[in-house]
This record gives sequence, structure tokens and C-alpha cells, in this order.
Amino acid sequence: MMIQYSFYRKVLLQVTILRVTKEHWTQIGNTTEFLIVVRTLGEFFRLSHVHGTNFSTAVAALYVGGASVAVCSSWAGVTFYFFRRYGLSDSITLATVPVLLVYKIAVIGW
Repeated sequence: MMIQYSFYRKVLLQVTILRVTKEHWTQIGNTTEFLIVVRTLGEFFRLSHVHGTNFSTAVAALYVGGASVAVCSSWAGVTFYFFRRYGLSDSITLATVPVLLVYKIAVIGW
């Protein structure tokens, strides 16, 4: 009987450790959006390295446009996070990824 109880107690502890609250999901989403901004702005430097002297501002402007979309959505997500509107902040994060994917395919190209 004692072995069964300790087994259930271990399983219960493992389950509670894996539990993630809405606030934590929002923190993960906001961190993801920040990483999207950093990666998008990093494309500017990658392109300048790859193209060398043929690098123009017109090529970089497309990536700056995507970065501005990511920055605005990240700002909105963090603002709603501070007002404890976790669901709205998560919705913004979940909507940002497809919007940026469509932007990349439509404007920049695959």
C-alpha cells in the first residue's frame, strides 16, 4: 500500500511541475516575438555581408518593414501583458507569426 501511495505522489509531483499558467505562456510568446524582431533585424547585416558592394537600401527596406510589424506587435503584446490581459497578448503573438509569414512570401518572396 505504501509503495502505491509513493508512486502516485511522484506522478502527482511530476504533473504539477509541468503545469504552465497563462502568464507563463504569455511570457514565452513575448520572448518569441522579441526573438523574431532580433532575427529580422539581423537579416539586414546578413544581406549586407552576402551582397557586399551590391547591397542597396531597397533590399534592406523590405526586411525593415517586416521588423516594424514585429516590433509593433511585440509592443502591443507586452503592453497587454502589463495590464494582465494574457489572452489578448497571446492572441497577438499567435496572429503575428502567420502575418509575418504571409508578408515574407508576398513581399519579400520565398
